[in-house]
Amino acid sequence: MSRRKQVQLFSTNKLIYIVSPEDIVLQKLRWYKIADNYSQKQWRDVLGVLKARRKILDFDYLKLWSNYLKLTPELEKAFDKTNLT
Repeated sequence: MSRRKQVQLFSTNKLIYIVSPEDIVLQKLRWYKIADNYSQKQWRDVLGVLKARRKILDFDYLKLWSNYLKLTPELEKAFDKTNLT
């Protein structure tokens, strides 16, 4: 949660927190792996975030935490599918 960002909710004065795209990718990869790599919804979400946020992603953070969470093969596969390698 330390990487969350505070943003204004549309045209209101309400502020909300959103999760970083890197943390979304990592969490979705965890769920994908827990489902024995069968959850196509999680996989599509991972690929979608990587494609949509490719210009702003912190790749060092993704690689560090994927290694720590034992998700490196899944992350590398996602990078290959989205041409981010």
